[in-house]
Amino acid sequence: MATLHSFLQTLFQFVKVLVGNVSKKMHRSAAVLTVGCTVISVVAFNSTSFGGGGKNALTAYAQIHPGDTDEEEEPEEDPDIQVLGSAFSEDLYSPGPDAEAYEDAVLTSDAVSAYPKTEFEESGLLAEAEVRNMTSGSDMGQALIGDVLEQDTMENVKSGDALRERVVLLQKEDRVRQVGDAAKRAVEEVRKKEEEARRAALRIPYSDEDYQVMLKIVQAEAGGCDSTGKILVANVIMNRVRSGKFPDTITEVVYQKSQFSPVIDGSINRVKVTQDTIDCVNRALDGEDYSQGALYFMNRKASQAGNVSWFDGTLTYLFQHGSHEFFK
Repeated sequence: MATLHSFLQTLFQFVKVLVGNVSKKMHRSAAVLTVGCTVISVVAFNSTSFGGGGKNALTAYAQIHPGDTDEEEEPEEDPDIQVLGSAFSEDLYSPGPDAEAYEDAVLTSDAVSAYPKTEFEESGLLAEAEVRNMTSGSDMGQALIGDVLEQDTMENVKSGDALRERVVLLQKEDRVRQVGDAAKRAVEEVRKKEEEARRAALRIPYSDEDYQVMLKIVQAEAGGCDSTGKILVANVIMNRVRSGKFPDTITEVVYQKSQFSPVIDGSINRVKVTQDTIDCVNRALDGEDYSQGALYFMNRKASQAGNVSWFDGTLTYLFQHGSHEFFK
């Protein structure tokens, strides 16, 4: 840029000498001519990168490739131009915003990228222009969208991983629950089988006559009792059938001499069997048993004193339910 100033100063002094003896009108014409030449020179020097871009480019190249300065040295200036340049004023020309804008336009224009790049251009001279192009317009938008999509993808991946971990955890919990349920079902199945075996052992064979006799004796002895009290009376009769100390059928056990007061006073034949009594007898015949093996029962308040004394002195007391006490 100093070379350009020197040249312009020399040109101005040369023209001033030539037109120094002419009239004022001619002097003004010379000034206009000088300004025109100045503008043309500025444009020409900037467009060919003689005074500014070229020298700056060579300087940048020398900084990037310090070992190559011997091969390409900066050309020496013409002595005549140096002489002419010393005569110009320093404040006659200063680079304005148009020249700087033009220089930026040259560096960033598409026309630059259309030509093959030289070695110093490849080494970094056009790096700034390429960075500007990469970070401008749609490329910047695409890069931003790419970052957003990448972040969204990572969030989706994280969410997917968390979802898969949750599914695995639920599957494990479900398997544990299934194993627990299977174990409970197995235990319940064993319990049911044991109960079924126990009831099967308590069942006794009986005829239709035995069934009717059982209904009447239970109604006569425990018609006013709850379901458990009725089942207990039936249990005692069935226990006697299974015991070797008593007859082998329900009818024979019930009508054995001096065993049940309803048989003694004949009330067994006057009772009206209720549905609840039927249900209780059926449950007892099916093996439902609360008797603990009892073979006797009595209502202490309704029994004769001699019978009470015999129960207390001869039998083993087991428990009491309602108004009946059970013995073995």
